[in-house]
Amino acid sequence: MEPSRKQLLVEAQALEKRGEAGPAAQAYMRAGSCDDAVRLYLSLGSFIEAGQALLRSIGYDRHKRSALDANQRRIAVKAAICFSRGGDVREAVELFLAVGERGRAVAVLQEVGDYVNATRVEADPTGRVELLGYERQEPSAGEEAASVEAARNLERAGKLDAAMDAYARLGQWASAAGLARRLGHAEKAAGFFAEAGQPFEAATCFREIRDPGRELEQLIELPPEDPHYREACVRAIAIASDRALLNFELERFLRKFVDAGPSTDAEIDACYQLALLLENHEFPENAAACYRKILAARPDYRDALDRLKAAETDFRGTASKDYERVFKEELAFREAVKRSEAPSPERDKADHGMLPDLPELPELPDLAEPAVPSTVEPEITWGVATQIGRQGVALEEGTLVNRRYRLEKKIGQGGMGAVWKASDLELDEIIAIKFLAAQLVDEETLGRFKQEVSLSRRFNHPNIIRLYDIGTCADQKYITMELLSGHDLGVIMRRAPLAFDPGLALLVQACHALQIVHEQGVIHRDIKPDNFFITDQGVLKVMDFGVAKRHSASRGLTRAGMMAGTPQYMAPEQANNFGGVTHLADIYALGCIAYQMFTGVVPFDAEEVLPILVAHMSQAPEPPSQRNPAIPAELETVILRLLAKKPEARVQSCRELAAILSSIRLRLPSAALRPQPKGVE
Repeated sequence: MEPSRKQLLVEAQALEKRGEAGPAAQAYMRAGSCDDAVRLYLSLGSFIEAGQALLRSIGYDRHKRSALDANQRRIAVKAAICFSRGGDVREAVELFLAVGERGRAVAVLQEVGDYVNATRVEADPTGRVELLGYERQEPSAGEEAASVEAARNLERAGKLDAAMDAYARLGQWASAAGLARRLGHAEKAAGFFAEAGQPFEAATCFREIRDPGRELEQLIELPPEDPHYREACVRAIAIASDRALLNFELERFLRKFVDAGPSTDAEIDACYQLALLLENHEFPENAAACYRKILAARPDYRDALDRLKAAETDFRGTASKDYERVFKEELAFREAVKRSEAPSPERDKADHGMLPDLPELPELPDLAEPAVPSTVEPEITWGVATQIGRQGVALEEGTLVNRRYRLEKKIGQGGMGAVWKASDLELDEIIAIKFLAAQLVDEETLGRFKQEVSLSRRFNHPNIIRLYDIGTCADQKYITMELLSGHDLGVIMRRAPLAFDPGLALLVQACHALQIVHEQGVIHRDIKPDNFFITDQGVLKVMDFGVAKRHSASRGLTRAGMMAGTPQYMAPEQANNFGGVTHLADIYALGCIAYQMFTGVVPFDAEEVLPILVAHMSQAPEPPSQRNPAIPAELETVILRLLAKKPEARVQSCRELAAILSSIRLRLPSAALRPQPKGVE
């Protein structure tokens, strides 16, 4: 017979009187007197045990994350503080996030110098960020065996809820999941199965509670060798079709399924659904691949043959035509250069004879300086004559644009226009205004201008520049955006190769931003150092979505910018088929940046464009260690993997790449952790 609570309390008090604080605390815990146990654990400096006792006192389940009242939240905060003082950063951060104390979670990470995770936590308002680089401490073999046996005893005694909780605390997720299913707790079972690495079982539970979103998240975790893989593909396609959802993780998950082709009626139907989904998202080449697999299995299936012909018409010959076009453009450029060379006097005389001498032109009269108004009215443009012949007015400090934005200082000037620091008088904010030179505005450029603003509004992330609005003053277009202070990465990298620690920190920030972009179905297609801005606070901002590709966008803009991008950072498939690239082209470009960041040079370069594109498609890059012997071997391996010619051989997502780079950063030798340059953390 188990001792009563009163007997346990007497035992605990006796142990405490004898000065045996540790055993006394354990006895208090068995008696359910958590407050006394916490008191003793704190006196011993056993902060982890104190935190666990505090959580037990309120019955907190980190998997369930049930709502807590004010008193329970107060105790949970105390527990998080205990975990932090005990060095269990992960437990402290997750607990702070669970009770809505995001600021304290960020502070804990910053105290231990983990700025990567601190930035991620600060940027995610959901409080469900998966920390990178932390492992849960496992009990010793003897302790685990004893604890597991205790959980089994509870199960044998019919105390299934207690046994389930015990298994969960021990990390025996499969056992906990089995009991949760027996008890009818489908949502708990789903979470336990997910922790156990059994995504198909987890997905089945989410299906029972009618949560297709979380079901799909688990389904796409199945590897192709799993016996349930093809069944999971059929179900995943059904969910994606119902939700009109197509993202890169889903495409990667289904790749083996499509390559192998359907074999059952259900799989053929699913493959057809997938083809329609690909068509709706304007991926005719991928849809055609599905139709071919369907027709190979069943030649008379519905209208698959007609749809295949239509899809093939949409993309046939794209790659070869694009390559041929690039080659012809290069030749035409060279011929134009030759024709533009100034003729010699001898040739001029032979062709035209001696030309008569012409009199000198008279001096032009001096013109009075035009008056410059202090404000710019909507019908006036700058430096370019309007259709009605009115002369433009130069931008200058103090100019008021559309009675709202007062120009304070010019902060940039380029071929496309000028950027000014300005005051938004309506909102009383300091912003930046980017003016596009009126003579450069055509339908294509305006379309990209609008796309840049439209896409920026979809992304709410600290590592992506915020664009507010697009406006017109007369025939001049402008964008209002957040004002940044710092330098673009290109400027920083041209000074000298970066140290490994700050360089990896910047790459991780870029990965976090691009993961958000890719999850929204957008491919940047012009990733390069000049499009990464580093603020004075060390925050990386991804900029310039003017040539980005959206799954849902019309293909007109894509075709207009068929070869947009920067050759030194262009993936092999991007040179061949600019309109058909996936997010893996952006990941290749990150590899080019990483190569340059730590070696000082890009993987491939030349004076002309065509040799660079050919090198990307056919030439292996020189190993980074031959240019910088100090580069860690595992970092070199990752960079070369990012530069793989075949997209499927690269790291498959920016989320995965961020985890890899963060892990490498944590293992850097002390020599790589020298003080960082100002503005890079």
